[in-house]
Order: sequence, then C-alpha cells, then structure tokens
Amino acid sequence: MKKRFACVALSALALAAPAAAERIFVPVLGTTAADGSVLATRVRIANADGVETPVTARFRDASGTGLETERALKARPDGRFLADLSPAGRTGLITLEADSALEVSAAMASRAGGDVEVPAFTDAEAYSAGVDVQLDELPRPRALRSLLVGAANLSDQTASCQATLFARDGSRSAEIQFEVPPLSLVRKDGLASAGRGRVSSARVTCDQSFYPFGVAADAGGRSIIAKGIGPNGTCTAFLPLLLQQPTGRYTTQTPAGVFHEATKANPKGILCITAASDLHIGKAVYEWDVTVGPWSPRDRSGVHNLGYFFLDRYRSGTIGNVNILGPNKNFLKFIQNVSMPAGSNTNAKTSYAMQPGLTYHQVYTFDAVNKLATLQLFLNGLEVAKISKEAKPGNNQTLVVRRFGQGNQLGLAMVAEFGNYLGQHHPEEASVGWKYSSFRMTLTPK
Repeated sequence: MKKRFACVALSALALAAPAAAERIFVPVLGTTAADGSVLATRVRIANADGVETPVTARFRDASGTGLETERALKARPDGRFLADLSPAGRTGLITLEADSALEVSAAMASRAGGDVEVPAFTDAEAYSAGVDVQLDELPRPRALRSLLVGAANLSDQTASCQATLFARDGSRSAEIQFEVPPLSLVRKDGLASAGRGRVSSARVTCDQSFYPFGVAADAGGRSIIAKGIGPNGTCTAFLPLLLQQPTGRYTTQTPAGVFHEATKANPKGILCITAASDLHIGKAVYEWDVTVGPWSPRDRSGVHNLGYFFLDRYRSGTIGNVNILGPNKNFLKFIQNVSMPAGSNTNAKTSYAMQPGLTYHQVYTFDAVNKLATLQLFLNGLEVAKISKEAKPGNNQTLVVRRFGQGNQLGLAMVAEFGNYLGQHHPEEASVGWKYSSFRMTLTPK
C-alpha cells in the first residue's frame, strides 16, 4: 500500500491516547540554515494495523515558556502528516500516544540539501537515570562546523543533565551543565564551550529518564544527528566472543548458575559482549533460562522481559526482544528490526501461560541467511511453544556485528539485557524476584 509522506516546516508538534498506550517521541530540533531560516522537518504517522486509530499529539516547548499544544486526531492506514501544531521557530518534544501500533517517521532538511532522519523513539529506547551515554559518530574535529548537544527528558520531573565533550586524545574539552523541563528537550552549543577542532566525541547523562542527541554540521554543510548507543545501564559483566576451532563459530557464555536475580535495587541485568574484530554472521543463537517469579503488582498482565538482544541500539538494531505477558493476557512474543526502516519491525506471538516458580529454557535463533527469526520455549526438556517470523537483515542476508564501544567499553559490539526497570511506561513491567541463568550465545559466520 502506498503511503503519503508530507512535508511541514515546523519547530514543534504533538499527539494523545489511552493510559496504557505506548508513547512515541519526536524531537523538534529547530536547526537553522546559513541564512537563519528554520530547516523544514517532515513528520508522518500511519496505523501499522491497517485501521484508523485515535492518537493524542502533544508538543512541549523547550524555551521554558510552558507552551504546550495538544490535539486529538486519527492515524490512518495510508498515513497522514502533522502540521501547524506550534509556532514557527520553536524547539521542543512531540509525544504521540495510541492504543495500537503506529509507524512514525521524521526527517529534517540538511543545509547541504537532502534529508536527514530525525529519530522517532519509544520509552523502550530511553536511557535510565544516571547512565552516561556515548553518542555515535560525529564529523572529524577539524571538519566540525557546528555542534548542538542535548537531551529529551521523558519524565514528569525536571532533569539535570551534563554533556561531556572529548578531544581526539581522550582528554575532556568541555563539560556543559543544563536542565530540561518535563517531557521536553534542551540543546546547547558545544563548540562555544569547547572550541572548534577540539571535539571528537561526546557523552550525555541525566538524572531522569532521557534520550540524548547531538546535531552537527560538517565543512560541506551536511547535517548529522548523533544518537545514543550502547547499554541502558551499567554492564553486569563483559563477555568476550571466542573463536572455536575447528568449527569457526564464535561463542560466549556466563558461568553456570544465576547471572541475574532481579530486585528492586537491581531490576535489570546487562551483559556487554565484546569482539576483537567486526563480524559477518549468518546465524546467531541465544540460549538462556528464566525462573519465573511473581508477576508485577502494578500490572500482573503487563509485559515482563525475558531477554533483549541488540547491536548498538534499539532502532534498526534489535536482534530479538522476547517478552511474556501475565495473567488475563498470557502470551509469549518477540520483535526484531535489524536493518529495517525506523518505526518498523517484524513480530510474532502465541498464547502461553508461564507459571511462577518454574524454570523455562529459551532458544532464540536469528537466521540471517534464511531471513527467519524463531523463538522456542522449553519446560523440563519438552518444547511447549514455538513461533517464527520473517526477518529482513539486508547486507546480502548477513547480520553485521560492528564494534562501537569506546573508553572502558572498548570492543563492545552487542548487548544482552534481562528484565525492565521499575516505573517504566505501561505496559512494561519489572520482573522483581525472577532469576536469569545459563546464558550462551553462538555466532556462525557467513
């Protein structure tokens, strides 16, 4: 089905829906051309389920004026655009809420011509308070002509944030302190603090749930949006990928037994997987055990995470996100979006009721060669559930694993996370009292 993608010159937008709906955010960055005019941003929404659905759109102004726009509308299967929701020249954050899946895409015009993708992200892509997040690649220091660094605050409280800029030799060029109003964003001029030619990389942290970003321009006027990459918290352990002879496969695993028991103080387990070189993989197999604990008292039927495996970040890098929904819903599901366009994924689910106190064995296989993702669930050695869905890995049907970590995460190439944080947006629930054990991953090169 052909979908319309309409253009708007804007500096702000907005949307809304039921309390348990997933939220999607779009930053309106207010970047300007050389003549001072506001660069156009295009925002498009569509209903991924093929029907019309109510959507609430909200825009929160970033200037501290308290300006907020809210509008109810409908997302159509063939798509629609957002326009005229805020005064021209404003920066801020759009929040979209709906009770069914939305496809949201956005792009802004570049000073050098063409479009630059603007991230549209969900709560699942937010970083938890206190995480120091690396931004992906900026232009080379001497080619860097402008740099705005900042963050979107996804909480209901004012966030205190800091951007740290680094020179090529790893020394600190500048530290920029800033505050971000609730459900809004703030951006600061990095070169005014560090000086041209003095910024090679950047990190951002906030004391509330946040999404960091950088907006740069190079010597040719090309606009670049740098997003956060890496784990959504402190690594529980670093696991190196080891080459096995004579098979040629790469493997890594945790020691026998429990590697993460979710508690209120430590709800999420994070395994950071390192590699000695970039890899081209035909098949990735993840195996691990989960002992089911009590369902979340906030929402027993909510989404309880079993395992979440990604490359550098959620968007277009999710190899598999495996979840179980509790009583009154009782289904097992996964999604993946490797190399797929922003806002899209393939997903599968099946009815299944996990029982507290029992230990289940999961096997998740991402078969890039055959473009297929498969989840198997075992209990006492017997397969009790199996679901598969098409994958679209691109790269000549190859899962490309690239190292992206810097500093104390040097060589980091992949992340495995287990459980959700407390207080995440509905329907995602923490799995306090659940145990995760015996993780093993096998990568077969193509």
